[in-house]
Parts: sequence; structure tokens; C-alpha cells
Amino acid sequence: MKTLIHITTIVLLCVSFAYAQSENQIIVQLHEGSDVADLTDTYRMHKGQNTGLHSKKLLSKRLNIWLLEFDAKKADTRDMLLAVRTSNAVTAAQGNHPVSFRTDPNDALYGNQWQYDNDGSDGGVSDADIDAPQAWDVTTGGTTILGDEIVIAIVDGGVNLQHSDLQDNIWTNSGEIPANGIDDDGNGFIDDYQGWNFNDDTNDIGNAQQGHWHGTPVMGIVGASGNNIAGVSGVNWDIKVMNLVGNSNDDAVIAAYDYALNMRARYNETDGQEGAFVVATNASLGRSGFPEDAPVWCAMYDALGEVGIISAGATTNSSTDVDVEGDIPTSCPSNYLITVTNTDRRDNKAAGAGYGLTTIDLGAPGAETFTVENSGNYGAFGGTSAATPHVAGAAALLYGTPVPSFMNDVRQDPKDAARLVKNFILQGVDEIIDLQGITVTGGRLNLYNSVENLQNYYGAERQIFPNDAVFINSISPNPTGDDVRIEIKLYETTFLSLKVYNSLGQQTYKKSFGKVDRGLHRTNIPFKGLAPGVYFVNVVADSFGSVAATKVVVE
Repeated sequence: MKTLIHITTIVLLCVSFAYAQSENQIIVQLHEGSDVADLTDTYRMHKGQNTGLHSKKLLSKRLNIWLLEFDAKKADTRDMLLAVRTSNAVTAAQGNHPVSFRTDPNDALYGNQWQYDNDGSDGGVSDADIDAPQAWDVTTGGTTILGDEIVIAIVDGGVNLQHSDLQDNIWTNSGEIPANGIDDDGNGFIDDYQGWNFNDDTNDIGNAQQGHWHGTPVMGIVGASGNNIAGVSGVNWDIKVMNLVGNSNDDAVIAAYDYALNMRARYNETDGQEGAFVVATNASLGRSGFPEDAPVWCAMYDALGEVGIISAGATTNSSTDVDVEGDIPTSCPSNYLITVTNTDRRDNKAAGAGYGLTTIDLGAPGAETFTVENSGNYGAFGGTSAATPHVAGAAALLYGTPVPSFMNDVRQDPKDAARLVKNFILQGVDEIIDLQGITVTGGRLNLYNSVENLQNYYGAERQIFPNDAVFINSISPNPTGDDVRIEIKLYETTFLSLKVYNSLGQQTYKKSFGKVDRGLHRTNIPFKGLAPGVYFVNVVADSFGSVAATKVVVE
């Protein structure tokens, strides 16, 4: 566990403002029920000057977080923060700092993804990888055993929406009709069909804008389509990635996190009828600073965790002791945040990567890892920006593990389940000498160990739950206007059947396969010509009375 440093009020009032920030903006979190207008009215006059303090943007309605703006000629950031922090209405206040990507780009091409399964023939160490193939024998992601569509939110730059290895795994908002100029799902965003751009307050999450290349390789590591013959694989073969552009300043990051928070909260509150089953977030970005410089940003991780979301954060790309020098987000103290440094194919900490015995949880492959490129091709990507999505992807993959009692816990207490996921990952690391004494775990991510920890924690469920004989590995494309391809994993030889129902419970399709051997099986399901809406696919292992279910959206 991280060591939490308690900071006195005096220290909080003596924060260094050496970090570059917007000179006329601050971010405040107000207590529930407090009115931002009352705050700005109270503190508009400062030292005899009318600062023009006003609310510029609501960053989180649920958490009452606001971006405030004032006249920098009448007051400076330090003075305004010192003033508003004296208000009984304020929970936390901070400056609005610019953030930057945590990457060390390398354009050299490599012939394989050593980070998943390295035999050492490329000059690396044979056990420097994360044992992905063994984990994929258990699950390749996509949906839970109860049929929930697993979603991971990436806070980053834009993404190449046309990349052939990403298209099937880009999240779409089923409650939103694209390009109709209406907020169909009532979440406060118009036409947020594929996410939102919090830098520019638009629905444009593409890569056309300058600097918007970084999100593409990050998404590729989390969830490039796997087992599709071409290209590469992500940690998850089949998952939905919610792309949230928020790489400018603190306010954009906070607002992006709030979007993911509200979509998962809505999913919980409506029993999956609205929102999205967001289980993890990834931030391969950050800035210098300490938690007292970013109290609102840091508080987002506990808020996300309360609804069941675990977050992964990249540390700095400099050989810095974060315990001493600080870093945002990896100094943030939260039981729902996993902080990540970068390892190389020699299974050493990368030369330019942060560390910290109490602040940095683990390492993950980052240096020269192989994934998709923004150009539409494939190549090497590096830095802690590449290491962190391996960890976020691992968290998401665990939700696809076919363990019924784990998913029961997720439904009953999502925040405790999220903490369990963090523990399974941290307790599953491979210990490596180069991380001993400078990270919390002293080890590097091992995907298979994480999956095995979850299975072991819940016991030998093959005996406890003998009816758990079938699992849906993947179903795509989804949403669809055509036929879909389903991959089914059987744990026992069984008579197998498949049924499709519409939202009224009417059966629209049925197929019996006869007796089928254990293993992976694929088939097509016809959806072409069906009325738009939500359909439910049930795969039944008739010999055991076991059912695996998932949802398909027809557009």
C-alpha cells in the first residue's frame, strides 16, 4: 500500500506555484449544495480590486467542480487560491496546469510484440513479457459472463477512427443518435456518439488536429482487435474503448474523468439499461506537482472508484524519485489508482522512467513495444505512455474472466470489486531486481498471474459452479446493421444451441448445433434486416443448463 503523507493546513497554504499554469484560472470543488455564484460574488473583490471572478465552466455536476476565471491584472493565481480556500463552501481548490503526454516515441519497426510473449531470440530476456497467451486461454475480453459490454475510458489525444485494427473496438454511445444535433440520452453532451473532446468542447475525437496522434497507439495497446488475421493484438482482443480527448490542461482531464464517472454511475443506477459499463481508465499523460497542487484531480480517482472504476496513471519519463520530487497523477493517494513505470525487453526499468517506493506501484513493458501507429500502419511506441495501457488493459481483461461469483460481487459492490482487481494485478507481478526497493511491488505486470489470482481468490469454481460450461469470448461488429460473428468457448462437451430475442422478449432467431466438443467455436448470427434496437443473444450448453448472454445493438 502507498504511504500517505498528511500535510498540515500551513503547508497547504504555502504551495509552490513554480509549475506553469493558466494565470487567470483556478479549479474549485464545492461542498454538496453550495452555490458557485455565491462563491464568486464573495471573492470577486480582492484587496480592493474587482477581479471579475466568475464561473467559466462546470467540470462535474455530480461532484460540484467548477473552472473559475478572473482578471490576471487584478490578482494572481496564488492570491485567488489562498482566498477561496478560506471559504467554508470549498472542499478543494487548485490551479489549472497544462499536461503533457508521457511518451518517448521511437519510429523503428519491430517484427513482433515482444511485450506479450518473448522467447529471447530478439536479444531480450525470455521472461520479460507479461505472459499474455496464457491469460488469453482463459479470456480475451469483450463481455462479462453476465453479458455486460466491457468499456475502458482513455483520456488522451485524438485517435485514428479509420484504423483497420481499431474500428471494431471503438465505443459508441447506444443512447445517442449521431449527428442529429440533440442530446438524446440527456447526459449534457450533444452527439457524443463516440466520446467527447474536452479540449475544444466538441464531439470531434479524431486525429486530424495537431498533436492528436498519441491516442491511437495507446488505444492499440489496450484493445487492437485480436485474432483477426491482420495487424496486431491489444491486451483485450475485443473490448469497447471510450475515447475522451483531454490532454490540454487539468480542467480537461477532470471533465473527461467526470464523463466516464457519470456513464458508469448511470449504468449502475439503471441496472445496465443506460450509460456504459466503464471498468477502467487510462491516463498516459501528466505533469509535475504534488497532491496538494492537484487536490481536485486526485479526488477524481476515489470518485471513480466509488462507482467501480479502477484507474491507471503513467509516471514521468525522467529518472525521478516521485516520492521526493512529486508527480501528477502518480503522487495521488487513492486505493483506486494504479501507478505505472516503464520496463524494457531486458526486464529492467527504462533509463528515463520515474520510480518511488511509496508512490509507483509496478512496472510494465513500455520501451519499444509494438502496436498500431496513427498513420494506419504499425510500429514501435515507448515511454510510460506505452507501459500504462498494458496495466489498464489488464484491469479490463479481468472483468472478462468467466467467474460467476466475481461478477456477482461486481453487481453487489462495484467499489470493492475494483479494489480486488487492483490487488490481483499488484499481487501478480513478476519480481524483478531492477524494481526492487524503488516501487511498491518490486515487480512487473504479469497478465496471466493477475487472471489466476482472481480465479484462485474465488476458489475452484469449476466444481462449485458445474453449470458454468459456456462463455462468449467475442461478438462483432457491435453495433451492427448486418450479420455478426460470435466466438464461443466451451469448457465441456455439450449439446449447444443459440437463441436471439428482441427487447420485448420475442425470439427472432434460433439455431441448434447438436453435440459440440469443448474448445473455441465460431459462427455467424443473422441480424441484417432486423428493426433497430437492442437484442439479447443467449448461448445455451443444454447438457448442463448453462447460459452465456450478451447484448447486440442493431442500428
